[in-house]
Amino acid sequence: MKQSIFILLFIFLAEYSQSQVNGALHEKSYIEVDGSADTLVVPDMIYLKIEIDERIDGKSKIAIEDQEEEMKKTLIANGINLEDLSLSDANTDIVQVKWKKQILSKSNYLLKVSSAKEVALVFEKLNEIKINDIYIEKVSHTKYDAIVKDIEIKAIKNAKHRADYLLHAIGETTGKSLIVRHNNNIYPYPMLMMNKRGIYDDKSSENSEMKPERIEIQFSKIKIASNIYVKFEVK
Repeated sequence: MKQSIFILLFIFLAEYSQSQVNGALHEKSYIEVDGSADTLVVPDMIYLKIEIDERIDGKSKIAIEDQEEEMKKTLIANGINLEDLSLSDANTDIVQVKWKKQILSKSNYLLKVSSAKEVALVFEKLNEIKINDIYIEKVSHTKYDAIVKDIEIKAIKNAKHRADYLLHAIGETTGKSLIVRHNNNIYPYPMLMMNKRGIYDDKSSENSEMKPERIEIQFSKIKIASNIYVKFEVK
């Protein structure tokens, strides 16, 4: 009885080992490739963070509400749509004024503009009314989703093309895809090209009669890139 069980177990193990070998021999070969594509676009959605602090001017306290009203009038006068201005958040900060602690409020606003020219305009006009804390919060593009779709298609086509010519070199052809993985990258903070002094290249220190020269402000382009890994079956 024990001998019969041993023989059956031996036969089972032999058949199992053979099936594993046959499976390995008949396993289909594959090729792994990467395809990539990218493009550069000028951002047309620039979000500016504007901070307004309640401040002391002489003996008078200038409230945030008054500064906000003046900011809105300035923006409207220069063709900026107030629908693109929103209150980001509000908080308080403690500052030292004449050796006494006073709690002064602070408000943050978010303004969306569409070009470097408008960025320059906002910086200039708000600086004139002593609103100086302006930063670029983020940038994007109105057609971002369509651009990503286009470069993803190009990237996966490039992967297929690469597999085709590599396999053609050894007399084989590309089969169906087995695995696809993709990774999109955007570098969302392009460099704002502007003089350290702000909107103007001020040469008046050298010649008091010389008018400050406006400098050109430009954004470097956003790079949107896609890299796709594909594992193809080899026919």
